[in-house]
Amino acid sequence: MQAERHTGRTVIVTGAASGIGRGIALRFGEEGANVVVADPRREPKRGDRYDTEATRPTDELVTAETPGDATYVETDVADPESVAAMVETTVDTYGGIDVLVNNAGIQIVGDSQTTSVDDWQRSVEVDLGGAFYCAKHAIPHLKESAGQLINVGSVRGFEGGGGPPYAAAKGGIVNLTRDLAKELGPANVRVNCINPGYVETPLQDYLTDDDVAAAADHTLLPRFGLPRDVGDMAVFLASDEASFVTGANVPVDGGWLAHRGI
Repeated sequence: MQAERHTGRTVIVTGAASGIGRGIALRFGEEGANVVVADPRREPKRGDRYDTEATRPTDELVTAETPGDATYVETDVADPESVAAMVETTVDTYGGIDVLVNNAGIQIVGDSQTTSVDDWQRSVEVDLGGAFYCAKHAIPHLKESAGQLINVGSVRGFEGGGGPPYAAAKGGIVNLTRDLAKELGPANVRVNCINPGYVETPLQDYLTDDDVAAAADHTLLPRFGLPRDVGDMAVFLASDEASFVTGANVPVDGGWLAHRGI
């Protein structure tokens, strides 16, 4: 842990009540940041396999167990007005924004025939639209701080799978990252994307035991990812040690994509 890297910096993490977002928020807290936990709910989700006993809100955990500070802001990333209010609250509370982590997402399981139009629209609006809305409202503040924007995509954005809206939205995140990197590079704002493979979170509850076994076969390393693994990459990409990295789509997937030639 290098607490000095992000001491006093303000970091928004969307979808930070649970799962990967919770892991990212905790890592920034460990490095001394002020963390805004932006999520529709404050309480963490408990899964059937993972995080089965999680009860303490992320903002409480960051404040009590790390050198950082945290504030919870109720946020629906699919609602531009909610996003604008969250950004305003962040600036009012901490004076600015140094890092935005677009992590919030949902996954609605189905194929082209079982996925309803409403499910398609809701999933794409949260997973892709939410990243755009948060970026749009945070970018003026990131320009002031020469800050960093980190999107969280998925290996599914490269190879498909996970249902039509999820794969399509995550593929969109990949290219949103590239486009924003082109736009913001001259302002010295770096934009990168982390693409996790199988990570142990409540999001995996829909999988059968056979699905989990297949995921193990797809992962080259002898374990699944943890939210902290994604958090480690996020704090690195937001640090000066990554000062010449922008427009990158970085897999944190235990080798998931490596043997597919992607």
